[in-house]
Amino acid sequence: MKRVLLWLVVFAPAVSWVALSFYETTWWVENIVAFPALFLIAYWAMGAALLLFRHWFAAITCLLLSSVFFMLAPKSHQRQVSNCVNPITIAQYNLYYANDDVNAFINYLMSTPKDLVVLQEVAPEVGEKLKSLNDIYPYYYGGQEGIGYPSSQMILSRSPLTDMSVYMTPDQQAIIRGTWHPSKHIAMTLVAAHPPSPRTKPLWYRRNALIRTIESINEIYPSDEVLVVGDFNLSSVSLRFGALFPSYQTLPVASWPNWASDFKTPDFSMIAIDHLWLKSAASGRRICERRSVARPNGSDHKIVITRIGY
Repeated sequence: MKRVLLWLVVFAPAVSWVALSFYETTWWVENIVAFPALFLIAYWAMGAALLLFRHWFAAITCLLLSSVFFMLAPKSHQRQVSNCVNPITIAQYNLYYANDDVNAFINYLMSTPKDLVVLQEVAPEVGEKLKSLNDIYPYYYGGQEGIGYPSSQMILSRSPLTDMSVYMTPDQQAIIRGTWHPSKHIAMTLVAAHPPSPRTKPLWYRRNALIRTIESINEIYPSDEVLVVGDFNLSSVSLRFGALFPSYQTLPVASWPNWASDFKTPDFSMIAIDHLWLKSAASGRRICERRSVARPNGSDHKIVITRIGY
């Protein structure tokens, strides 16, 4: 009987994760399943305890099961194309309202310019500082009179942004949509949004509603070249993420929570919520690689860099 109970305890976390993964219709269930690290650490702790009590085979089983959750956890760098031809570089970053290292981020944008920068949680005083980069990023959206910072978002670009507008949902969430011209020969529909963190049931409903609205807008106004970018507060291991934008490319990387200020946050302890989807039906562009960078480190998110090319 004790042996049966032991094995029930060993397999309980894995069976629970599988079962809960197919029951993401509840906000707290989705939040638990979103973090493979919770189950990974649980198996490490359980394996250590079993080794202490010399249950060798059960301990090895725990370590094997922990490796499954380790593989589920996102990595900080993913590459699909080793030789990226004519690359376009995009940076996205949730600045975090309490960011105490904004100047370091501004210096980063100056020293390593990107073609497009998509930001969330931009305080107005920070937005004013970012406008000073107009010699590098002469085009921007957010911070203009009458527009403000839609859902605290701001976009910086080295090339023209045209037909930019904001769609406000009934619950006052903002979706930025327009056309980005990385070069004279390229025009891409750009959609940027920041759905709320699903830490309560109402916020979970609001997040899901905003994501569905973005899907609907893309269906109503189809385009061959589309970029959807933002902090979506949606883990890449969830079934909901897997069902989003099925004809688009994406490549999740670990970006949140960046909880260690003095040393590099382990990838396995994070999830991927800062996403980019690419639709390129006409030109055949691909996401070459995506990576999250630890410095500058003033936010609970990492900066995510995406390279798109051929």
